[in-house]
Amino acid sequence: MKRRLLVAITGLAMACSALVPATASTTAPAAAVALPQGTSLRSLAAIPSANLTGRADGVLVASLQGLVAKSSPDQIFIDEGGPGAAWLSDLQTTYGITVSAATSSSDLLRKFKKYVRGYLLYDYAANPQSVNVATSLSGPLHALPVDRSQEAQVRALGITSELMDVSDKTEKWAYSNYKSLFSTTIAAELNPEISYHLRDYATLTNAFTFYDGVTSWRRKVLADLAPGATLMGYGNSESDMIKQASEQGVTSIPSDVAPNLAALSSVRGVDLRQKPLPAATTAKKHYVSFVISDGDNVAYNLWSMKEYRDSPDRGFSDVGYGISPSLADLAPSAMASYYRDALRGATSEDFIAGPSGTGYTYPSRMPSADLDRYVTRMNSYLGRADLGIVEILEDQNVFNRGSLWTKFLSQPNTDALFYFGPDANGGINWYDGKPVVAQRDVLWQGLTEEQQLIDNINSRPADPTSADGYTLVLVHVWTKNLTAIKTVVQGLDPDVEVVTPTELVQLIKENKAR
Repeated sequence: MKRRLLVAITGLAMACSALVPATASTTAPAAAVALPQGTSLRSLAAIPSANLTGRADGVLVASLQGLVAKSSPDQIFIDEGGPGAAWLSDLQTTYGITVSAATSSSDLLRKFKKYVRGYLLYDYAANPQSVNVATSLSGPLHALPVDRSQEAQVRALGITSELMDVSDKTEKWAYSNYKSLFSTTIAAELNPEISYHLRDYATLTNAFTFYDGVTSWRRKVLADLAPGATLMGYGNSESDMIKQASEQGVTSIPSDVAPNLAALSSVRGVDLRQKPLPAATTAKKHYVSFVISDGDNVAYNLWSMKEYRDSPDRGFSDVGYGISPSLADLAPSAMASYYRDALRGATSEDFIAGPSGTGYTYPSRMPSADLDRYVTRMNSYLGRADLGIVEILEDQNVFNRGSLWTKFLSQPNTDALFYFGPDANGGINWYDGKPVVAQRDVLWQGLTEEQQLIDNINSRPADPTSADGYTLVLVHVWTKNLTAIKTVVQGLDPDVEVVTPTELVQLIKENKAR
């Protein structure tokens, strides 16, 4: 690109950026703001995902979703069927959102093109990175990412202003030249292969979108973000990517295959209160609680968690589910639906905050000031989402590092921590009168199968005054379902009782178990 055109486009970008509405602004200090949300929702034009003609069509519609959500109450929803259709139906029946049908991306462009100021030309086939460049610039420039293969179609619909050709550009080029246009409180780590998932929210929030592996450049991008910033999406090496982000004080929210966050974040007036549980009563029992893994993952919260709970064996036993507190901003109606649907009666379901609170981080890797900021923000989310127990997922042996856990437990909305780390072995530590309860077992294919877990639990004492009288089990959601839990429960001795996570904590506190 010629230098003169580059300067001209930069000026245009700054002017466009200044017009982004407050609902999409992400420039305030991260400790003081919630995750950005779209404009308060009134209606949705819903297009079946099957009607998207390919990757480029999905990218275009997703970015249009984000652009529209910046300022309009009338927005777009990509209906994937399954849980997605359930969320759409809930928006109609519970919140009075009007839904109309759209059959193609062309329909949507005709309806919403007034929110588009031009397009950004990319070429996925020749340069896959260019789709992330176009996504990054889409929000600040109010422009549609348009693949070279669909340019003629888009121009025929009246969107004829090519603001920039980024078909040969890289993510590093975009960051070097346009860093000032991107949000300082939120970024998106997204594989270029992904079509519409998360791209709507990246556009809404002006998030720099990249996918570079766990590299020194990624570290620089994260370090340049404001204190307390959030990284949406997902990289390609879980432990390494979370470690690096934590060291930079950045909270990760796995969400790379989460759809419709622009629209779902636009829902207002949602009641996020869990149904009360009966008070636990102590008996001479060994108490067990099952917690389903991966609650930090917003994409899982919006899809697989709902499918997981459709099991015919749901309700056989008390179960706890991790859930991301960030849903209070990102998808409050979905969170409320889970709460309304939670079982109460002979068996109950309970929700706790997934690792490690507001988002996935290794607390031991965070600088002290960043961790202070993190737990303060977490406390606000716990209050809004009606969550009291926080899962901690660690990569170091830090169960006994009280200086970390006092930061969490000094927060008034934190009732207890469930610790899942390499040194977790069923202990209970106390700080500020609140327990840190270590995982004792897993139910995980290839690690602990059903019969082994049954034998482990039945060998333990029925003594609620001792830490050994409790077993916290992490259930690996991808390899063990509710039927596996049923099998375990059926094999337990009469002096073993399964309770919800909240009841487990109540019993531990009541008996001052150590």
